[in-house]
Amino acid sequence: MNSMQEILNNSALFVDRTVLRENIAAIESTLSAGTRIIPVLKGDAYGLGMAALAETLSPLPAVYGFAVAHAWEGIRLRHGGVTKDILLLGQPALSAVSAAAEADLTFTLGRLGLAERLAEESRRLGRRVKVQLKVDTGLHRLGVLPGEELAALLAEVRNAGETLALLGVYSHFADTADAAQCRAQYELYLRSLDQAEHVGFSVGLRHICDSAGSEAYPEYHLDAVRLGRRLIMDNPVRPAGNIRDVASWRTTVTSVHGRRAGEKLGYGGSCTLRRDSRIAVIGVGYGDGLIPAWAERQAPVLIRGRRCPVLACCMDQAMVDVTDLDGTVGAGEEATLLGYDGSGNLLAAQEIAALTGANEGCGITTAIPGRVARVYL
Repeated sequence: MNSMQEILNNSALFVDRTVLRENIAAIESTLSAGTRIIPVLKGDAYGLGMAALAETLSPLPAVYGFAVAHAWEGIRLRHGGVTKDILLLGQPALSAVSAAAEADLTFTLGRLGLAERLAEESRRLGRRVKVQLKVDTGLHRLGVLPGEELAALLAEVRNAGETLALLGVYSHFADTADAAQCRAQYELYLRSLDQAEHVGFSVGLRHICDSAGSEAYPEYHLDAVRLGRRLIMDNPVRPAGNIRDVASWRTTVTSVHGRRAGEKLGYGGSCTLRRDSRIAVIGVGYGDGLIPAWAERQAPVLIRGRRCPVLACCMDQAMVDVTDLDGTVGAGEEATLLGYDGSGNLLAAQEIAALTGANEGCGITTAIPGRVARVYL
């Protein structure tokens, strides 16, 4: 099913598993020898559906495991049958620690005090709890600073004895556009690894690159790269050209009417028509994730393969100028908000993000709520 004809919802996000696998293959060809991929599935895989993406990606040898932001995301993946490693990137709510340990998630030790709590869980469960250490090399969001803070964390891990299994040490670049800063962060990270090894730890998996870092700095790939956006859409600034949009968001025209120049559209008359126009109403609005900036900046949607500007946006509908389309547009015709239309024409998510001021295309897909159907091809 690749069209809206059998969908009960007013719009649907079509997720192409074949394109996802092709993207993985394209990424593999650019990675350093031995580097594996950790798909980041936080935010329900940026709105595309973590369960479905995990099911598609789990069998691939290049995939080491997965990463999530919240404990409940990792627990949900486990309940869905994922057996590979699941790294919890954030610090869990204290109320979620026991459930996360029971689900065999790998915890990030990014602060002092958590190791002792995990040691208690290990004794309760009768098995070791898996951890990775997070070193703060400059992002200053999460992790311990190299030197005294890292020494204190390593002491906590040592004091936990055999209750914890150290699987890796990782960090995160602060600004991949700044090559000099990234180099300094990378060297600081390497010194952190030396610090851990000097006191007797085997550091395990080494990783510092996210999507943008993996694209810009192959020399920093190490043992693994953590990829979210790169799996599902190309780089917004320096597109590689071999990564295709995995998701296509489509809706239908619900009505079409003519309106005169000078008439106003939308609540509060947000748009005044400059000419006599044919206006198509489509079945999505800001309640579906069509952010108001789409209309404010007259960003397009695709109808019949042509770009038609959005003029006004309500909660459940938006109004699109179809004056310049040939022939009469009718109710039921498809409108594509991002990704590919039914004829293969592309309106890239990253382009829409740039036009609307969104934080990358994956910021748009993440904000698409559950009343938009997910359809897996």
